[in-house]
Parts: sequence; C-alpha cells; structure tokens
Amino acid sequence: MPQRHLGWLGPVIVLVGAAVAAVGIWYFVHARPVAGAVIDTIALDDHSALVVRAEARSDRAFVELRDGGDVRWQALVPRYAGRPGVPGIAWSSNAVSVRVVRDGHAELFALAMRDASKLGGMRLAPGHGPIVEDPDGPVTLTDHVRSYEVVSGPDWHQLVAVDLTSGHALWASELGPARIRAAGLAEGRVWIEQGAGRRYFAPLTGREQPGGHAPSAEPK
Repeated sequence: MPQRHLGWLGPVIVLVGAAVAAVGIWYFVHARPVAGAVIDTIALDDHSALVVRAEARSDRAFVELRDGGDVRWQALVPRYAGRPGVPGIAWSSNAVSVRVVRDGHAELFALAMRDASKLGGMRLAPGHGPIVEDPDGPVTLTDHVRSYEVVSGPDWHQLVAVDLTSGHALWASELGPARIRAAGLAEGRVWIEQGAGRRYFAPLTGREQPGGHAPSAEPK
C-alpha cells in the first residue's frame, strides 16, 4: 500500500510553520521573479489554458492560468518535470497538480484552480532513491478525477495515483526496471507500454488487469 498522506489541506492545517518557511518559493503577479520562455501550453477548453514558462534567472518555472489573452493567476514552482507534448500537469475543476523535481526527487505541488493558492504537496516514490530527472517516457496522465504519475529511477519505475480532490495518494504500483515507452488512458483503464507489451491497471485500485477490453465495472 502507498504511504498515506494528509491530503492537500493537511500541510496547510498541520504544518503551519513549514508553510511560513516555504512561502518564499510561491509568488503571485504582484511579487514574482522574471517569467521567461514558454515551456508548454495545455488547453483546458476553447478559451483557457495552463501555460508553463521558464523563470529567467533559475531552473524554476511559472504556471499560469490564462483566459484568452488575460493571465488570471501565476505561481512559481520548482523545476517543472514535464516537457512539450509530455505534460507534468493534471487538473480538476478545483485543483491543479504540478509535477516538479526538487533535490533529485519527484514531487507534486497543488494549486487551487480559482486563485493558485497553495493547497499542499507530496513527495512521490519516497521509498526509492533519486529519480532520472529527464526521462524519455511519460510523466503525468489524468482523467481530471485523479492524476497518474510515472516516476522513473535508474533501474526502477513506479506508477502512483493521486486523488485530485483530496490530495491523497490512492495506490502505487512497482513497474520494475524495463523502460517505459508510452502510457495513456483508454477504456476506463491506465495502460503502460513497457518491455514486450502493454500492461493495464484499474484506476481506483491499481490492480493489474489482463489485456483486451476493459471489464464493465471496477473490480470490488
């Protein structure tokens, strides 16, 4: 079973002192470093998008919510783990999770969709050592209810599901050392292309399933 977390609000409620110490890494429009080139753009609908931009003086990144030509909010996060065409962002109507790299480990930072206020965060794959910081495989998948995070190390891979509403890690599945070529969501399942074929996982439980068509209901 994955390590249980307090959820997005847990660090805010319980770790007040830590939140104060961490405030220096979060900025909004009125107090921010310099935004640089666009790294990636992720469309939410016909009018709005999440835009990731480099911070001009460091390896950190900005995440912006844009509505047409207007920037509704902007937040500064550690080094962004995604890249063009391979997003490190998941979102629901209430929250945005951003996959980042800090101190050689994979983390999720969570922002409120309405105003980018910090909801919390977590370290992924805490039982493993440092990750491969620029993997050639996928990073984040989402069905807008959960994010599915592919975390890669030198000789290991792990798939982690996180509930976007509560911020709790739901399950983690060890995938072994074989290179992950691709991943996605289809027929109500998460699929991973690895080794000689494709593996399928139930979104709610992480239980690995046989190939072919998805079952008509989530296993109980």
